Amino acid sequence: MLRLQFTALVVVSLLPALQGREWWHVRKTLSRPMPGQQEDSCENTAQDRWDLADDHGFLCSWDHLDWQTGCCTKGEQFACDRCNGESHCCETLESCVSCCLAPDHNASSLYSQDYRSPGRSETGRWGSTFDYCRGKCRTSSKSTVHENAYLDSHHHCFSQSGKPVMPLAPAPPVPSTVKVEVGEKGESCTATCDRTNGVCVLEHLVAVNHCNVLRTHFACEAGCDITAGDIQPSYVGADAPKEQQPTDCLVSESNAQFDCDVSHVNTQRLCTCAHNGTSIA
Repeated sequence: MLRLQFTALVVVSLLPALQGREWWHVRKTLSRPMPGQQEDSCENTAQDRWDLADDHGFLCSWDHLDWQTGCCTKGEQFACDRCNGESHCCETLESCVSCCLAPDHNASSLYSQDYRSPGRSETGRWGSTFDYCRGKCRTSSKSTVHENAYLDSHHHCFSQSGKPVMPLAPAPPVPSTVKVEVGEKGESCTATCDRTNGVCVLEHLVAVNHCNVLRTHFACEAGCDITAGDIQPSYVGADAPKEQQPTDCLVSESNAQFDCDVSHVNTQRLCTCAHNGTSIA
């Protein structure tokens, strides 16, 4: 009896006309090789209407997808041209995954070290470099303002912070004798600096009056906004009333409004304090 060898295929709506489904909704065609046959299949993002990234780091259009293996047949490997090299944030999920898989970004070692949800061991670790990059590149509240708008066009991030970096406005550097201190809730910068054996230096607050600087000290879950007032730069606590923009970071629209002595019960200030006997002009 002639024995027939066959490859079992799992096919998901390959024909656009079938039941009116759109062709880009196809996730992937998987191939199960026969014994002795070399396995050659890929995981891919299969989310965008135009492009996808496979687990070898190739970014390609749907026209260059091998439907049997799920791999790109043509495209750019480790495509980082749509990404910000400083923030490791990209314009699309697909370009983010492709760039994240580049060897110099160390996804192959990080995926087994990081938890799926940072700091939460119960969520487990990532199963592969592709899972890690695809999970990291999904957008979160870190890349949005009030959860309904993106901070930047490059909002798919595989960095540890997961936050886009906004262009820095020119600002004088903080001298080595001046230290940036995080105030307690309801504490003025004068009190914060006094608590840390320093003195508030008003003219250096301009150097920390920027969203990127605030994000290095606070989570800024609700985003970062430019506002009028003299409490900035600061972070609004999570238990503040809704009208006070809880979990929002605030920067001042005018450098002339800074005041070391101002405080608010629901706000933590970011302060510049002179130490080591520095004289204050």
